Amino acid sequence: MAPLFPRGYRLGVRWARTRKEALGMERRVEALVVGGGLAGLSAAYFLARRGLRPWVLEREAPLSCTSDKSTEAYRLFWPGDEDLAALVRESLDLLSPFAGVARPNRRGYLYVGRLEALEAMALEAPHAGPLRVHREAATYPKEAASGLDLLLPGALGEVFPYLGHLRGLGGLHVRPAGWLSAQGLGMALLEGLRALGGRLVFGEFLGVEREGGWARSARIRREGREEAWPFGLLVLAPGPGLPRALRALGHPLPLTAEPHFKAWFPDPEGRFPREAPLLIWNEPQEIFAPEERALLEEEAELAPLLGLLPPGAHGRPEGEGFLALYNPLPREEAAPSGCLPSPPPFAGEVALRGLFPLLPGLRALLGVRPRVDGGYYVRTPENRPLLGPLEEGVWVLGALSGYGVMAALGAGNALAAWALGEEVPAWARAFAPGRFLDPAYRPKEGAARFQL
Repeated sequence: MAPLFPRGYRLGVRWARTRKEALGMERRVEALVVGGGLAGLSAAYFLARRGLRPWVLEREAPLSCTSDKSTEAYRLFWPGDEDLAALVRESLDLLSPFAGVARPNRRGYLYVGRLEALEAMALEAPHAGPLRVHREAATYPKEAASGLDLLLPGALGEVFPYLGHLRGLGGLHVRPAGWLSAQGLGMALLEGLRALGGRLVFGEFLGVEREGGWARSARIRREGREEAWPFGLLVLAPGPGLPRALRALGHPLPLTAEPHFKAWFPDPEGRFPREAPLLIWNEPQEIFAPEERALLEEEAELAPLLGLLPPGAHGRPEGEGFLALYNPLPREEAAPSGCLPSPPPFAGEVALRGLFPLLPGLRALLGVRPRVDGGYYVRTPENRPLLGPLEEGVWVLGALSGYGVMAALGAGNALAAWALGEEVPAWARAFAPGRFLDPAYRPKEGAARFQL
């Protein structure tokens, strides 16, 4: 699986040049990046920073598919996964030039639940900094830029008064963490790419044409016509289109796509505190009362939601309202045909109900119609990304399930460096797709799934 770069890349560019001259073609693509989301734009931008003139192929509007369908949040807190933590740390280091448009805040993530579970999470994340334990609010560092603060019962309600009703439970406040503007970051990457000679083109990726067993040209559909584009380097970063793209190239890696939805609720009375961090309910819960379950048990779509559901309901303030996210039983699709899944009619209410243990006052919003949208999260069995070579001249960047916003810069930079023969850190090689060809590889199921 080891590529021959930079030799391989140079061979590809030389072949594309020769092909163009032989056929009298005007088009030669030094680097073709499939996908105009944050991951694809990041890869293209960092390739352009290294002297290439990449083209980004997108069939929809850029950044419209998955990049803006999440909480747009970030954190340097990955219990049990030092490699993912290193990836996000790299991304945060690269964020500084874009801070003016991405507007990151540092409010943090606040996990709420049983102390023993919160402490266990903290101990699995030494990369996140020192663990500080607080029995009272006086010792809590409100403006801390890093580290973990474990708030014991009593202290939780003192520091966050709107959580004072949670008797016997604690909170784990992790930083650096917060949220940012995915659209602002993405548009800055696109503008930077264009300034460096790159291009955004609209069309659909269909597959590749091979010569001598090597992928030499991309098959593209544009304006109803099919074309072949010779390339020197191909990067597959099509978000939810990744499973189909890999199958078209003969690389059926173990991927699934899960539809996820978020709901924005207007909140003129401030029932969700405007100053709150990202709030996460870290306990299993039942979201319907017994009398409600009796009325709903005949509803086939709702039946799976009537029992005990896993942790993970979360929300944060947004403008004059708040975002609520809770997808407790996501269904899996092998290869979605579109970009945006249709939310079920109850998606917003499920997300709202998931936040009731944290903020009981939100019950007053039952019946309010939220704005709901969503996207597909493509994931590997262990919920780690795919980053690295597929075959000579073909690379992949995807399966950033639920953490694409926070990981895009580091992933794009690592892929560009690796593809052009630079040395890359061990954490990047840990995400190489070739790991699934190793009989000894044992992915840890769902390692990062519910840590948000």
